[in-house]
Amino acid sequence: MRKIYKERNTFSFKNGFTLIELLVVIGISSWLTTVIYTNFKETRETSSVLQAGLIQKEMTKATEKYFRDMGFYPPDVNRGWDPGFEQPVPWNPDVGQPGVPVVGIVCTHCPADWEDVVSEHWAGPYLNWPRETPWGGRFDYNYWSVSTTRSGGCVVPAGIYAGAQGDYQNSNTIPLSAEDKMIEKGFDADECENGESQLLLWRL
Repeated sequence: MRKIYKERNTFSFKNGFTLIELLVVIGISSWLTTVIYTNFKETRETSSVLQAGLIQKEMTKATEKYFRDMGFYPPDVNRGWDPGFEQPVPWNPDVGQPGVPVVGIVCTHCPADWEDVVSEHWAGPYLNWPRETPWGGRFDYNYWSVSTTRSGGCVVPAGIYAGAQGDYQNSNTIPLSAEDKMIEKGFDADECENGESQLLLWRL
């Protein structure tokens, strides 16, 4: 007598995934995507912080060379301006062209004939002035003879600094997590979370 077998309505790997298996695969894929993105973001942020530290070292060397040749430090200038490292006279690379300096800068800590001294003794370029911070903002070279209070009530001791700040519209500031890393590594002199880092170039 011939046996009759009923065909079972089941899924197998030959036919495809079951709904539960599909949900598990989607869940694992989402988790892996999150982990990879988080690690990428962390790596990129760490890289930006280390890049800022390297820029600080290069600017410190440029400051020392400038002082060695002139006998005084470059004048305090506006955000984004080269104070005299790339060109003899301070200029704004976002507006002017190389070799076309912005004139009329007042240097309160320089000798009265400081422009003549620069014209005679400048032996640069000491540094190619960075157009942007690692976060897309601008650097601001500052000469502060006394302690200065920055945004958020952050106090910066007297010294020469390159402020890693936002751009001219105050966008592209340093993210909080990156600023915490800047503070942790000793790159931010004010040790304060305010969207900018003051990179110490020389203590006065």
